[in-house]
Amino acid sequence: MPRGGRGDSRADTAVALLCAAVALVLLVLPPEPRDHVAAAIRGNLLGPLALLQERAVRAGRALALTDSLRSVDDSLAMRSLLLGAVEAENARLRGLLGLGRALGWGYTPAEALVGRGDTEAHTLLLSAGERQGVQRLSAVVAADGLVGIIERVDPTTSIAIIWPHPDFRVSATTVDGSAFGIVTAHQGSGADRWMLELHGVPYRAALRSGTPIMSSGLGGIFPRGILVGTVVRALATGPGWARSYLVRPAVNPAEITSVMIVAPERSAAGVESVWQAQAEALQRRVRIAAESIAARTAADSVARARAAADSLAGLADSVPPADTLPRAGARR
Repeated sequence: MPRGGRGDSRADTAVALLCAAVALVLLVLPPEPRDHVAAAIRGNLLGPLALLQERAVRAGRALALTDSLRSVDDSLAMRSLLLGAVEAENARLRGLLGLGRALGWGYTPAEALVGRGDTEAHTLLLSAGERQGVQRLSAVVAADGLVGIIERVDPTTSIAIIWPHPDFRVSATTVDGSAFGIVTAHQGSGADRWMLELHGVPYRAALRSGTPIMSSGLGGIFPRGILVGTVVRALATGPGWARSYLVRPAVNPAEITSVMIVAPERSAAGVESVWQAQAEALQRRVRIAAESIAARTAADSVARARAAADSLAGLADSVPPADTLPRAGARR
């Protein structure tokens, strides 16, 4: 390392002496030769260096502009994500305000804070308790439908079990009251884990996919008319006089942020009109889908019948007339 250092200093000294010698020569030269030499130096040495410096400056500006644009893109992407979350939250809050106007009285708004832990993932800690008038066994609802029921009440908070809880039960019915049953949590796995089951439906009551299911009011806990979910498909059951169905819940647990706690006296007064329009819209969709399927099936049947008729007509045309057929015993 010391030898390298001494070599570098000697090279620098030699370059400095060479430059000084060139400067002295330029000073003693006449003006015309000196201008030629200076022009040659500028063209062969200083010009490329100046060009390299200009390119370096441009590259630095381009890199700075690229970093600035990337920062702007990242900021816009982050704002877009936040805007989507804010819009979703605003939609939920607007729905909750509409639910409050529909209920009118006898409810307590609350924020869903956190679950009680991994071992009790099907409960919610709510930001309203005894001081806000919350009572045990009160129904917990959202703008989309049923959430759960109050299990325990503290002075400033309360704990609710939500529908995925293994002990959750609600008596349910269709909008027209043609079928009744009991809704429980679906003990499945994978995507069906966050589903519900409707048990005990009379065998004669076959429910279509998309049929809305509402609380029936039986049992004295949940009032009649709270939207519970929609039928997905029939479940395989053993021989018997009842059917079971897989039901998609109206409320997604991952989206529960704000809820309404309905007082028992408000439940007793009835809330059937609150979710009625939503349930009727779902039922209308089911009816339209059923009519569309029936129309498509009828069109397919007509097309098949027409194709069969055309095929028979083609066969009839291919058979020669009877007077052209050779008679039995006739000479050729």
